[in-house]
Amino acid sequence: MVKVGCDMAGDRPLLPSLETDPAMALQLRKSLQILSDVTPDPSFKKMVADVLSGQASLRDVVDSTTFSSVVNPLVIGAVTELSQLSAEEKEALAAQGQRRIEEEYTGSNADAPLESDDRYFDDPPPILGTDW
Repeated sequence: MVKVGCDMAGDRPLLPSLETDPAMALQLRKSLQILSDVTPDPSFKKMVADVLSGQASLRDVVDSTTFSSVVNPLVIGAVTELSQLSAEEKEALAAQGQRRIEEEYTGSNADAPLESDDRYFDDPPPILGTDW
């Protein structure tokens, strides 16, 4: 199993569009790891490990037959399962997903360094300085 988010490659988002969204970047990493964990295909497992370690680009592998042979049946199954749910069940799943996303954002915001708009306090002049 590849550890998520614990090295230099793990800190980089897998897609440029996620550079400003660490919670979604982490969610994408977790999702890829889950896909790797549930498939018996060793080629797919290696491909995901390469993507998560930064040795391969996600954009490059999504067009591969290895990727589509694992992901496409899962997507079709999920769509089929979703189509059989009642409106209430769909709403409950949506609410659960929203809570998980909010938890990810709360966690990533708590870990993020605070940015200061006031550069004066980043490097204040000495109080006894003569350049008042």
